Amino acid sequence: MSNKESSELSKRIGRSGEDYLEAIGHLCHKNGSAQVSDIAQMLNVKKPSVTAAMRKLADLGLIEYHQYSPIILTAEGQRYAERVIYSHTILLRFMTEVAGLPPERADVAACSMEHILTYEEIAAIGTRLNPPVAPTEF
Repeated sequence: MSNKESSELSKRIGRSGEDYLEAIGHLCHKNGSAQVSDIAQMLNVKKPSVTAAMRKLADLGLIEYHQYSPIILTAEGQRYAERVIYSHTILLRFMTEVAGLPPERADVAACSMEHILTYEEIAAIGTRLNPPVAPTEF
C-alpha cells in the first residue's frame, strides 16, 4: 500500500475505525476471529456502535461481517490492522522507555499519537528504540 493510498484509506476509516481494526486484529490473533460483544467490551462501547462500525469496515473491504457471525479481517484489513498494532506498540514503548511515563498514561498517549503521526514517522521511532523494532515484526 503506497503512502497516498494509506493516507486516503486512513481518512475514510477515521480514528475510531482504526481503533476498531486494532481491536479486531488483537482478537483475531488471539481467537481466530472477533465477535461484536468482545469488541464492545474491549473498547468499552455499546454493541450497536460496534455493529455500525463493522458495516462501515465491511463496506471498505477491510473485514468480512455478517450479522451474528464471527468477524474476520480481509487481507487488506489484516495489513492495516497490523500497521495500527505496530504503531501502537512502538509508541507505547517510546512513551514508557524513553519518556518514562507510567504504562497506563503511556497507553493513552500512544493511542492519541498513532492517529497523528504517519506510519513512516512511527517506523523511524521504532528503529531508534533499544532493541530496535522493525516493521516486519507485525
